[in-house]
Amino acid sequence: MKLFLVGSALAALLVGVDYGPDFKPDPRDNGAASIDVSRYPPDMQKAYDMYSVKCAKCHPLARSVNARFTPTDWKRYMKKMIRRPNSGINEEQAANIYEFLKYYSSQLGL
Repeated sequence: MKLFLVGSALAALLVGVDYGPDFKPDPRDNGAASIDVSRYPPDMQKAYDMYSVKCAKCHPLARSVNARFTPTDWKRYMKKMIRRPNSGINEEQAANIYEFLKYYSSQLGL
Protein backbone atom coordinates (compact mmCIF):
# COMPACT_ATOMS: atom_id res chain seq x y z
CA MET A 1 0.00 0.00 0.00
CA LYS A 2 2.82 2.43 0.88
CA LEU A 3 4.53 1.79 -2.43
CA PHE A 4 1.28 2.55 -4.26
CA LEU A 5 0.90 5.86 -2.41
CA VAL A 6 4.49 6.87 -3.13
CA GLY A 7 4.07 5.91 -6.79
CA SER A 8 0.80 7.85 -7.01
CA ALA A 9 2.37 10.93 -5.48
CA LEU A 10 5.30 10.72 -7.87
CA ALA A 11 2.96 10.31 -10.83
CA ALA A 12 0.98 13.36 -9.72
CA LEU A 13 4.19 15.40 -9.59
CA LEU A 14 5.27 14.25 -13.04
CA VAL A 15 1.89 14.80 -14.66
CA GLY A 16 0.91 17.91 -12.75
CA VAL A 17 -1.61 18.32 -10.01
CA ASP A 18 -4.98 19.96 -10.42
CA TYR A 19 -5.33 22.14 -7.34
CA GLY A 20 -8.90 23.07 -8.12
CA PRO A 21 -10.65 26.21 -9.35
CA ASP A 22 -9.75 28.31 -6.30
CA PHE A 23 -5.98 27.73 -6.56
CA LYS A 24 -4.00 30.87 -7.28
CA PRO A 25 -0.24 30.55 -7.75
CA ASP A 26 1.92 32.96 -5.82
CA PRO A 27 2.83 35.75 -8.29
CA ARG A 28 6.28 36.09 -6.69
CA ASP A 29 7.16 32.64 -8.06
CA ASN A 30 7.30 34.12 -11.57
CA GLY A 31 10.02 36.67 -10.82
CA ALA A 32 13.79 36.43 -10.52
CA ALA A 33 14.96 33.15 -9.00
CA SER A 34 18.36 34.24 -7.70
CA ILE A 35 20.27 37.18 -6.28
CA ASP A 36 23.62 38.40 -7.53
CA VAL A 37 25.62 38.41 -4.32
CA SER A 38 29.03 38.88 -5.95
CA ARG A 39 29.38 42.34 -4.35
CA TYR A 40 27.98 41.29 -0.96
CA PRO A 41 30.32 40.84 2.00
CA PRO A 42 31.77 37.30 2.29
CA ASP A 43 29.60 36.43 5.30
CA MET A 44 26.47 37.40 3.35
CA GLN A 45 27.62 35.34 0.36
CA LYS A 46 27.99 32.34 2.67
CA ALA A 47 24.58 32.99 4.22
CA TYR A 48 23.11 33.20 0.70
CA ASP A 49 24.36 29.70 -0.02
CA MET A 50 22.50 28.35 3.02
CA TYR A 51 19.42 30.41 2.23
CA SER A 52 19.30 29.22 -1.39
CA VAL A 53 19.48 25.54 -0.37
CA LYS A 54 17.17 25.61 2.64
CA CYS A 55 14.46 27.88 1.25
CA ALA A 56 14.32 26.17 -2.15
CA LYS A 57 13.58 22.89 -0.41
CA CYS A 58 9.91 23.85 0.07
CA HIS A 59 9.14 26.54 -2.51
CA PRO A 60 10.73 28.23 -5.51
CA LEU A 61 13.51 30.55 -4.43
CA ALA A 62 11.83 33.23 -6.53
CA ARG A 63 9.13 33.52 -3.86
CA SER A 64 11.51 34.94 -1.27
CA VAL A 65 13.73 36.75 -3.79
CA ASN A 66 10.71 38.73 -4.97
CA ALA A 67 9.07 39.26 -1.59
CA ARG A 68 9.43 42.84 -0.45
CA PHE A 69 9.51 42.14 3.27
CA THR A 70 10.99 44.40 5.90
CA PRO A 71 13.41 42.95 8.46
CA THR A 72 10.49 42.66 10.91
CA ASP A 73 8.50 40.70 8.31
CA TRP A 74 11.47 38.38 7.68
CA LYS A 75 11.91 37.77 11.40
CA ARG A 76 8.29 36.69 11.69
CA TYR A 77 8.51 34.61 8.51
CA MET A 78 11.64 32.75 9.65
CA LYS A 79 9.96 31.82 12.94
CA LYS A 80 7.12 30.39 10.88
CA MET A 81 9.52 28.43 8.65
CA ILE A 82 11.29 26.84 11.62
CA ARG A 83 7.96 25.38 12.75
CA ARG A 84 7.09 23.94 9.32
CA PRO A 85 7.34 20.15 9.29
CA ASN A 86 10.33 18.92 7.29
CA SER A 87 11.72 22.43 6.68
CA GLY A 88 15.10 21.26 7.93
CA ILE A 89 15.80 24.73 9.31
CA ASN A 90 17.07 24.91 12.87
CA GLU A 91 17.39 28.03 15.06
CA GLU A 92 21.00 28.75 14.09
CA GLN A 93 20.32 28.34 10.38
CA ALA A 94 17.20 30.50 10.66
CA ALA A 95 19.28 33.22 12.33
CA ASN A 96 21.81 33.12 9.47
CA ILE A 97 19.09 33.15 6.82
CA TYR A 98 17.38 36.02 8.62
CA GLU A 99 20.63 38.04 8.65
CA PHE A 100 20.97 37.48 4.92
CA LEU A 101 17.36 38.46 4.22
CA LYS A 102 17.70 41.52 6.43
CA TYR A 103 20.82 42.56 4.51
CA TYR A 104 19.11 41.85 1.19
CA SER A 105 16.13 43.99 2.27
CA SER A 106 18.47 46.83 3.14
CA GLN A 107 19.97 46.67 -0.36
CA LEU A 108 16.45 47.14 -1.75
CA GLY A 109 15.83 50.12 0.53
CA LEU A 110 13.18 48.36 2.61
